[in-house]
Amino acid sequence: MGAAAALLLGSGVATAAPEAAFIPNTDPDSAPSSRPAAGPEKNIRAGSRPVSGKTPKAGPTFTDVSGVWQVNTTEAVLRNTVTDPDGDKANLTFEVYTTDANGNPKTQVKLDDSQYGVLVSDYVASGKTAEVKVPYGKLKPGVTYTFHTSAYDGGLYETEWSPWAKFKIRDRVVDIKLPEPDQGAAAVNLEDYQEPQQIDQPAMRAVEPTQPPLNKGLRTSDGWHCGELNQKTGIQPCSRIVPDHSAATKKALTKAMKMADLANWCATYTNSHIKRTEACIGGFNYEYEGIVVKDGKPTGEILNASWAVGQQYKLSPTTGTIEEKITLVPVTLDEKFVSVTLNVEMDCLLATDCATDNTSQKWDGALEWTVGDWHTAEGSITHTWNGGTTADTSQMLDLSAKITGYAAVANPSAIRWQAVDAQIRCDTIASTKPGCVFHKYIPTWVMNFKKYPAAVAHGWLIQSKLPNHPGSESAGKPMKYLPQASKNAHNHDPQRNRDVICPKGSDGKSWASVYGNPDATLLPEIKPTDTPSCDEFAYASTYNSGGMPASIGGLNEVTSGDACVQTYATRVKQGEWHLYDDIREAAPTWKEVCGRSTMSGWINSGSMAGFPGTFAGAGKYHLLDEDKYWVRFPEFEHCDASQTTVKCTVPKA
Repeated sequence: MGAAAALLLGSGVATAAPEAAFIPNTDPDSAPSSRPAAGPEKNIRAGSRPVSGKTPKAGPTFTDVSGVWQVNTTEAVLRNTVTDPDGDKANLTFEVYTTDANGNPKTQVKLDDSQYGVLVSDYVASGKTAEVKVPYGKLKPGVTYTFHTSAYDGGLYETEWSPWAKFKIRDRVVDIKLPEPDQGAAAVNLEDYQEPQQIDQPAMRAVEPTQPPLNKGLRTSDGWHCGELNQKTGIQPCSRIVPDHSAATKKALTKAMKMADLANWCATYTNSHIKRTEACIGGFNYEYEGIVVKDGKPTGEILNASWAVGQQYKLSPTTGTIEEKITLVPVTLDEKFVSVTLNVEMDCLLATDCATDNTSQKWDGALEWTVGDWHTAEGSITHTWNGGTTADTSQMLDLSAKITGYAAVANPSAIRWQAVDAQIRCDTIASTKPGCVFHKYIPTWVMNFKKYPAAVAHGWLIQSKLPNHPGSESAGKPMKYLPQASKNAHNHDPQRNRDVICPKGSDGKSWASVYGNPDATLLPEIKPTDTPSCDEFAYASTYNSGGMPASIGGLNEVTSGDACVQTYATRVKQGEWHLYDDIREAAPTWKEVCGRSTMSGWINSGSMAGFPGTFAGAGKYHLLDEDKYWVRFPEFEHCDASQTTVKCTVPKA
């Protein structure tokens, strides 16, 4: 061994002085002693030479397929037995080459920093197996290599190398090509992604006192609630609401509107929908009829009047106020009624829950219609949650509307309706300020892809590929929000979930800085103190997190982040990043329930900007413990996650 090289015995790695330069072996059949990486040949030593085994192996998992060992990590473990006839301990030198098209040795691979570029095992007893682990970065995924060994007993080398053994490193199974992070990218407008959610049509509630219709035998199940017979005219009044999903009715309502919309998307839908703070209750008619009675029996003649009804609500997430608007468009009016007047009451179902400011009620258009009069009437009113002054409280509110119709020739008849799925939840938990939302609406969270592409790619991969699909609307697997410990039912700190997936050592060092893939790219040009960071998906602040115990509602509990799919984000060249699976590990099975990725701390920490305040907390969406929400990745909707290997370019090329 030359003076320029030094051997660290027992380390398993031959090391070199700084000035040593790697000299590839151009003749792999040359005598092992001509490149004495394990130590100098001592020709004066008596005894027999050690011998390598005849069947070198590579792994893990040490599976031979048609003469090629299949290796599931670039940190390949190479093995062979070694025998010394004198019973001395011996080691093995491992030399690795790339292969040509015929599978023959082509070019030596530099495995360490010595001039020989080989790995030397520890000494083992004669007849035992010696092995080395190839350091990360020396071997490439998807490439076939070959290696052989030579034995050394501390003085003598064997005269020839062992037989060759070919091995192939597994291919990557994740390769998502991404753009450079845009530090100046604008925040995501979350409202662009909140699609209205259809709800059941309003349900009728009888208004007492009510009388059965005198033509009951003919009209037993069609929802009429009737008032008292007018003894002078012989007409019994009845009321009901009936569905009307026709586009013509919706068009008539939209065209007739006089006041500003509370929800400007209502015109698109012909039935009832909600968003987190807005609702359109529509697609029904209010009908008022008169049953003509003579000598105590219905004659069969019925007078009809009806109005298309449109109803809108707008909630305040910061004040606890509720705005309501009703639009009435006449559809029919029997001339024998002469005129019909409607009395409209917009109120809380329970006055103890919220206060209705009747002084705020305004009507544009009279509530009396005569024959030939087709004007529209539109009214508005404001309600206020009564509990907004009490801290850390939440209450469900039900709003209701009542219409009483009466005519010049018929007595009053009333009907009340309520959209059960438009129940309102008001709270002072998400914020110290009172706020109200339609709690049955499931909002959608969207991360900022332009600014933090790697974190978004990781979330999409895990949501799309794993069987639990955390946060996926198409799979019907919503995220369940876990707020801070004081605001969830289990007093469970979300940081404890993160500590399972992304733990810190006893020395305070993060998992990513110690164990994360070293090729993860940092961004000191954006953040000079940037450090490697561990990004987990599903998020720590969810019941979907792998760190959330099943005993308190966790949906995907694991004991360690090692059980997750492992990836990392790296810049291949300026302007081009990739999210790769960590080739130091076995390929994902795609049966995992969580993801762990090493990436820039600036990317990871910034990727949830806007979630705690704007989305989950004091902002518009008022998420409370166990509230559901979707996570959407619009930039990835062209990507195919159905194959075992996930490859995609984002944005779409």
